Amino acid sequence: MTTNDVVMASNAADADTLEQQRQAIAEITGRVSALESALLRAASSGGLDEARTAVSAFDSQTLGPWLEAAQRRLLPGAAGVERARLLVEGLIGARMIGQLTQRVASANTDTVNLVADVSAMRALVEVFFGKIADILLPALAEDGAVSLKDLVAELPTAAPAAPAQPHGGGGGCACGEHDHDEPELDVRQIPHAIRHATVFGAFDAVPAGRSMILVAHHDPIPLLHQLADRNGGRIQVEYEERGPEAWRLRLTRV
Repeated sequence: MTTNDVVMASNAADADTLEQQRQAIAEITGRVSALESALLRAASSGGLDEARTAVSAFDSQTLGPWLEAAQRRLLPGAAGVERARLLVEGLIGARMIGQLTQRVASANTDTVNLVADVSAMRALVEVFFGKIADILLPALAEDGAVSLKDLVAELPTAAPAAPAQPHGGGGGCACGEHDHDEPELDVRQIPHAIRHATVFGAFDAVPAGRSMILVAHHDPIPLLHQLADRNGGRIQVEYEERGPEAWRLRLTRV
């Protein structure tokens, strides 16, 4: 997603709605990317059932309801907007994402196909939601004949955090050692407008006792404060590298 273009919304309510939905979409794509990383690690190191369950839970709680609401309200409502009409006709990604999530949830899917399906799902989510955020929503916000606020009223706006890991269930420990297969999110190429929301989504996928690596082009102090507030202070931050070209931080959910 680019999301750095200036959008001239037809009214203040739709301008606010556009920003809210772009942030929500960034959280969703960040979460899906983190879930894919977790499943790829599990495929080689164990815990595949747990990773599969996490993907299925996210689909049932957030991704599936979002796509269902979009097909029921958002896409039909946008069909009458000339600038968005051809895009709406070409957006078949929702059905394909649904088919992939069904295959992921099936216990009969072998490891190779499971990894392929989750990777394909992540790619489709990035493309589908990217078109929604960069083209469809701005077109609706700029069109005074429709209300973007009303069209997105049923869309989920937040993703539930990852469930805590039971003690002894494969989570991290307090011994000072770290997993070598921690997911890594490099935000330096992510547009500034959605950078924080993407990190929120990725960290939401980190279970209690586990960590992720964050790479930024500066010390992300405001982001760390937001993450701490969002997670009730249950986050531990360790600096692995302090510039000048990159800042690497380990973020652990405690």
